[in-house]
Amino acid sequence: MKAVSFELSLPRLAAARIAGFFSPAGFVAPFGPTRLLDLPDPRPRRDDWVVVRPAVTGVCGSDIKEIFLDADLDNPLRALISFPHVLGHEVAATVIEAGPAVRRVRVGDRVAVSPWLPCEVRGLPLCRYCEQGDFSLCDNFTVGDIAPGMHAGNCRDVPGAYAELMAAHESMCFPIPDGVSDEQAALADPFSVALHAIRKAPPRPGETVLVYGCGPLGLVTIHALARLYPGARILAVDLHEYLRPFALAMGAHDYLAGKGAELIERVAEATSARVRKVRLALPWVTGGVDRVYDTVGIAATLETAVRLVKPLGTVLLVGVGTPRRYEWTPIFFREVSVIGSNAYGAEPFEGERQHGFTYYLSLCAAGRVDPTPMITLRLPPLRASATRVVAPEPSSRPAPADRRMAVIDRNKRLVGLVALSDLATRTRRREQVGEIVEGISQPSQP
Repeated sequence: MKAVSFELSLPRLAAARIAGFFSPAGFVAPFGPTRLLDLPDPRPRRDDWVVVRPAVTGVCGSDIKEIFLDADLDNPLRALISFPHVLGHEVAATVIEAGPAVRRVRVGDRVAVSPWLPCEVRGLPLCRYCEQGDFSLCDNFTVGDIAPGMHAGNCRDVPGAYAELMAAHESMCFPIPDGVSDEQAALADPFSVALHAIRKAPPRPGETVLVYGCGPLGLVTIHALARLYPGARILAVDLHEYLRPFALAMGAHDYLAGKGAELIERVAEATSARVRKVRLALPWVTGGVDRVYDTVGIAATLETAVRLVKPLGTVLLVGVGTPRRYEWTPIFFREVSVIGSNAYGAEPFEGERQHGFTYYLSLCAAGRVDPTPMITLRLPPLRASATRVVAPEPSSRPAPADRRMAVIDRNKRLVGLVALSDLATRTRRREQVGEIVEGISQPSQP
């Protein structure tokens, strides 16, 4: 099969760093760590595993960070990753082979694949966290009969979804109900991430909440809040004015563009709060919002968030950025709770406790949620010999897209990778996006 693989090779990393300094296409050049390779077809690892064929695959921000080498060497999560690995973990697929012990799904079933690799997937007795459904907190990501890895896409032994085929344990597969599209199902992962974060600090009726960042994760967070917690007022925040119609369409009540002091003053005005100005420092507010869901997770957004939230308020760290110093005095002074939120698991919601994927797919089937309107570009069938980037049809909506997808041909074979919004914000030039796709759309040898 063809697959997009990332190899931890110092010469390749160095070459990509140097080439990437001159052009983003350098990060995916043939001499870099991210390449399109011919790899052996996956097989079921045990009798309770299946093989699936991806139909629709999304590109997570974590994939973009890895491809563009946007991480520090002191990140402790490096202990939970093994190389080389095939990228990709947001996927709707079809089961094409099932082991004799598989009971959950059958050949021909459409499934949304949860990529996490906790105890059950590794053939181990359940740890204390897996027993309570907190699969992303599993104690055993480095043991069992599978190489270290938190999920498919960063594990040497379980290739991810940027491939023609992938193997999965049956517990990873969630049948897609009739009437739910593959596009909807492929968004199960980011929506479940958003739902998990919201459930840690759900808004009460009448509260004002702020969603920081309007990329894909921010937009599904806005959508989940609007559809499942209609009593809350939702403020959406991002740097770019062009994201306003997306945020409002997903359910935000107001959109505020900006950063730093300017943004703090705008939020203060929107919430009738009083601004406290400080010489040579960011201002902060008296009043503000009840909760902030930070889907960016960098120092600048955290520093701003703790200045916007009310005393005894909550900041949910949902996005994952590269750590940097920030001024955090308001956290202790106003007794703000800063809570980390990692992925998803069995979620308590509406009187039940089920996996986030189960909730999401049932909500889609019932017509209660549908985040697919944020998709602004759908790639038509392509010939494997002719890779191209297709621009969206002109419309009243902004051209930059906030959906990230793999490029597949009419036979659903991977021929390239397009990260629509993340690459657009890095390059700002359509021809450079084309260069990047071209760079990883030509098979190379391991």
